[in-house]
Amino acid sequence: MHIDSFESLLVAAAVQSQPQQLLLTFTAAEAQPGSHGSGAPRTLVPVMCVSRQVGELDTFNNLAEEAGKMGAHWDVVLVTTLSGSAGRLPDAKRTDEAQQAAIAAIRAGQLERFLAFDRDGGILQFH
Repeated sequence: MHIDSFESLLVAAAVQSQPQQLLLTFTAAEAQPGSHGSGAPRTLVPVMCVSRQVGELDTFNNLAEEAGKMGAHWDVVLVTTLSGSAGRLPDAKRTDEAQQAAIAAIRAGQLERFLAFDRDGGILQFH
């Protein structure tokens, strides 16, 4: 299934054979140390994270509104999924471990397993 929006991600996750937990990491784009100017390379730094069941989310705008209430500035949200098994969602321990692994991957610049969305819900591609 082609994913070209947050809503199509929700649809893709909803039709999987096992329930999906979405792992969302909100990041700030910070200038790399020693770089200057508007065209300077940026690094995505995690500022907050949350996990949600697919059915708990409906639109990107609602997600962004919820994130705005948390008070931390963010530029990009990185999303990955965690599959349940035997028709059940992953338990809290497994979800927390996966979220911590996602944060570590983001800090290491390993973004290939994530979908990225800007503040307006536009999907981003990393090169």
